[in-house]
Order: sequence, then structure tokens, then C-alpha cells
Amino acid sequence: MAVEQEPVTTKPGGRLSISVAAGIYLVVAASIAAIMYHVSSGGWAGIDADRFHYMARIIIEGFTPYVDFVDPKPPLLYAVVALMDLAAPAQSIDIAVMAAINVISALIVYILGKEDYGQVTGFFAGLLYLVAAVFVQGYFLFSEQFTVLFLLLSFLLARRSQWAMSGVMVGLAFGFKQYAFLAIIPLLYLMRARGDRRYYLFLVPSILVGLSSFGILFLAYGETTTMNALYWTLGIAPAYLGSGTIAEIPNYHAEDLFSCAINLLASISMVFPTLLFASGSVIRRGLRTPDERAIALFVLVFAATLLVRQYLHYWIVLLPFLALLACREFADDR
Repeated sequence: MAVEQEPVTTKPGGRLSISVAAGIYLVVAASIAAIMYHVSSGGWAGIDADRFHYMARIIIEGFTPYVDFVDPKPPLLYAVVALMDLAAPAQSIDIAVMAAINVISALIVYILGKEDYGQVTGFFAGLLYLVAAVFVQGYFLFSEQFTVLFLLLSFLLARRSQWAMSGVMVGLAFGFKQYAFLAIIPLLYLMRARGDRRYYLFLVPSILVGLSSFGILFLAYGETTTMNALYWTLGIAPAYLGSGTIAEIPNYHAEDLFSCAINLLASISMVFPTLLFASGSVIRRGLRTPDERAIALFVLVFAATLLVRQYLHYWIVLLPFLALLACREFADDR
């Protein structure tokens, strides 16, 4: 006698594929980008993009970067912006490129959330990042969006114990923003928590890839340019951290502790819902796994940069990790 089998059931949200999520994210990002395109850049976008494109013109027109013009960012950023300017007129594709990077980052957040908590958490964590990025200048050209992309890739690879490639991604992130190397703290914690003590597998690729762009500068422009690049990328840190005035670049810093607190509170207001629900989730659920503790460490180490400068776009590096913590409350029943 045949035995009747129970019908296979699908959990709510189980049919949401990555292709469907990608399609929704693309529509959302394209809509935001279209709106942002008609927003006057001015003070909202800052002056960073103008300086990036100016350095790109220096490179394209055959002048010497870090000599004929200086800016305190690593070389890889300017090389990428130069490629953007070669592909299209300067600044014409900035928002499109940033929107595309945001979508890719949102999809990585989706994958991370889906693996730990299910489809619903993954989808809404990615969507939350994509939308919240609007309020921290995430659709204008800053180095932070590139940094976020490579840090998320590094975390994803670290979760799969692909430590060498994870280190490569951290090195690439450093090529866009110096403080990306703070990511070694949560990633080394995760490595140790998983019982792997071969730290060289992660650290050596991180350092080699991070410094490789300076090696390319040396081959292309010589010693003076390379030393200048090292100074403006790393050597300027004491003046920057000490809130010193740097004559060659626009360099905002709070005049006193009260001003710092006001500026920090003002920037918090832009991400307050995400920050509030992430904090509430941590209080309610705790940090129960090494991965969750690594995510919290990402938030803490990059939040520390806001004590140095209260730039609004600094928040975007924290956002994907805050989104994952906030959306844990939508986790599938396990």
C-alpha cells in the first residue's frame, strides 16, 4: 500500500531569488540616482569629487600626481577615477557608478543576511543599506563606497575561510581609503574565533596588495612621487588625527569639544532609525556567534573614525553592518 507523503512546504520569503532581489535593488537605485542627478551637488555632495577628478586630469594630461597636485587619499582611487574620466566626460557618470557599486554592496549584504537569518532578513538588510545610503551622501562620488564594496567582499570571503583572498580585498579597500585597514581587527578576531592561527595567510596579502599601488607609482613616476604619495596617504595622519590645519587641502575639524558633539549628533540624526534598531536588536538578542561579534566590531572600529572627523559620508562604512544587525529581527524561525 502506497504511503501518502506530506506536501513540501516553503517558508515565507523562500522563493525570493538573488536575481529578483537584484532586479528590485536596481529599480530602487536607479530611481534614487535619477533624483540625485537633479539635486544640486554643492555643499551636499562636498568638494571631494572635484578634487578626485582634478587629480584624474593631472594623471590623464601627463602631469605628476602628488607633486603637481596633492590630496590625502591612496593612489588606487585616483587611478579608478581617471579610468572613469577616460570612459566618459568628467563627473557625467559619477552617480551611475556609485549607484552600481551600492547595488553590488546591497547584494552582498543580502547574501550575508540570507545565509545567517533567511531570505527576508537578507533582502531587507540589503534594501535598508541601499536606501539609507542616500542620507549619508552615498550616491555622490566619495572613496567610501569603493571601500564598503571591498570590505564586504573581504568579510564574505573570511566567512568561507578564504583568508588570502579576504586579505586581498582589504588591501584593495585600503587603496581607496586609508582607514580601511581597521578591518583587520574584526577579521583577525573572526579568524581566531574559528580556530585558525595562520594569520600570515590574511596579513601578507593585505599588506602586499595595499602597498602595490605605490610600487606602480614608483615604476611610472619615480621616487619623489612615491614618497609624496606615501606622505599624503600615511604620513599626514598625525596632523589629521590631531585636528591640525593642513594648508594644501580643505580640512574641516571641530574647534572644540562642544562643536564636535553637536556635529556628531547632527550626523547621527541622518542614520538614527538604522542605528536605533541595530542597537535594540543587540540589546534584545545579544551577539551570539563569532560572525555577529565580528559585525559589531566592524561597527565599533569604523565608528571611531567619526570622533576624528564628523563627515556625513563616514557613516556609509558602518551602514551595511548596522543594517545586518537591525534586520536580524526578521530572521526565519530556526
